[in-house]
Amino acid sequence: MIKQHQSLFAVFINLLTNIKLIVWPILLGLFNMNGSRFTYFPIIVIVTLLLLLLSAWVQWFFFIFEFDEHELTVKKGIINKNQLHIPFERIQTITRTIPFYYQPFHVVRMQIDTSGQGKPDVIFDALTIKQANLIEQKLRVAQNSIKKESETVETTKIQYQVTTKELVVYALTSLGGLGGVVVLFTLWSQVDEMLPKNLKSSFEAFFNHQSVTGFCILFVSTVIVGIFVGFFRIFNRYFNFKIKHQNNYLDISRGFLAHKTMQLKLNRIQTIQLRQTILRRLVRLVSVNVLLSASQDEKDAQTVLIPVASIDKIMTTLKKVLTSIDFDVDHWQVSNIDKAAWYQVRFSVLRNIFIMVFVISVVIFYFPSMLQRSYILLFFFILIVIIAILILKNILTITDQKLGFNQELVYIQRSSGFSREGYYIRRDKIQGVRERGFITLFRKKVLHLDIIVRDGDGHHIIHLRYVPQSTVNHFKQWLNIGL
Repeated sequence: MIKQHQSLFAVFINLLTNIKLIVWPILLGLFNMNGSRFTYFPIIVIVTLLLLLLSAWVQWFFFIFEFDEHELTVKKGIINKNQLHIPFERIQTITRTIPFYYQPFHVVRMQIDTSGQGKPDVIFDALTIKQANLIEQKLRVAQNSIKKESETVETTKIQYQVTTKELVVYALTSLGGLGGVVVLFTLWSQVDEMLPKNLKSSFEAFFNHQSVTGFCILFVSTVIVGIFVGFFRIFNRYFNFKIKHQNNYLDISRGFLAHKTMQLKLNRIQTIQLRQTILRRLVRLVSVNVLLSASQDEKDAQTVLIPVASIDKIMTTLKKVLTSIDFDVDHWQVSNIDKAAWYQVRFSVLRNIFIMVFVISVVIFYFPSMLQRSYILLFFFILIVIIAILILKNILTITDQKLGFNQELVYIQRSSGFSREGYYIRRDKIQGVRERGFITLFRKKVLHLDIIVRDGDGHHIIHLRYVPQSTVNHFKQWLNIGL
């Protein structure tokens, strides 16, 4: 085995990481610095940058890796030595990321996950293309030799590729930009407390001199910017999204500014989730996620398998991508009783009315001045809107509910709020089943059913409401012995 370092570009990446840790303290110190102290500020900055550069070089120099036909070894640390051995056959996922500023230097960022802890075991900040290709080649050879010693690596044609038209519609129907607006206002409220008094007073003077029209224009401009940012974020993430088969792996590549590739081992897939938000239900688009046995990133419990596809073509697309799974569900069951919608609406409305009455009682007791006609009318208007939303939401909860299975696979459909979710789960991937409900439900031979599946290092629960006892018995029988 030959000891190797990463590309020298890793020194620059380490330097950026170190600078991020101190950039805010430096900026705040600059705002609060008077004229006499400002003379020494450039010297302080230069010395600090030199120390950070030295630290980045030390990190690079003492990060050493080597590999042979069987395992990858990573050594790092100066005083506290850390040595990690990873057998190639244990690796579950290799993820390549190539941001736009990596591309001129022909380097990649690589994460290696063995599914042991729900986060990458090793992160290479800047490998050369040659080093990354060698590691992936050793991985393929080692893992394919387990299945068949003489088997060669074969790459099939592209199984799925997102079209630009579908991606644009998908981005336009995303409400992620509105969430970004909320995040901007939240960050502003936090930063506002940290700003120097002179800068803070300038902002306050600007806002105090704005008219109602000015505030409306400012708010609309912020919303437009947030929506545009949300649109670009999705378009950048899923641009040129492709899936290829490579023996027991899926090769997934995507990205506009930052090109990212990931090798996903097929046996990691626990559940296939189809999801439609309320806007995508109107335009008949669906996205497909997979719940994995463990995540390659703590922020990524789910991996997007198909970002967007027409609901009319989704079955054909799934069969092309996951050829080993039979998606033809033929044993459909009665998923809810006749009066399930009425029971669901009644329970939800009564529960929320009770909560609102309690809140109103507290408000009346502590704030009697709120008992004015205008407040009462506003309250009844809000109450009517909430009840209407609850009725619609809970009707969808029942009408969207479905359950069916074939020899080895179950399909479960439900609503989460106004979004529709469908799950394809293999029989051997179901972790458990839970029955629950009031005693009155058991007397009517109906109950609520929870199906538990693995998700990362935890679990994901799929809730079904007012399921007939006979359907539950059929499902449990199928779960134990099949059809």
